[in-house]
Amino acid sequence: MTDKSKEIWQPTDEQVDKIILPAMQGIAQQCASYINELQCPPKFIAVMLRDVADAFENPAPEEESSCDCC
Repeated sequence: MTDKSKEIWQPTDEQVDKIILPAMQGIAQQCASYINELQCPPKFIAVMLRDVADAFENPAPEEESSCDCC
């Protein structure tokens, strides 16, 4: 995807309602479960989420990727 297409893309109302909001709720529930299971502070999960976001915003070049999935 080019930088220009990233700037102008907007989800449809249907995408927000059927995909984006349920996904965000599911991620939040999973993270709450991790907090309970790990007995860690919520800030630790926030760091994990920031690391994931950073990986999407700044993907490593293909030769530096450590797995086949990304």
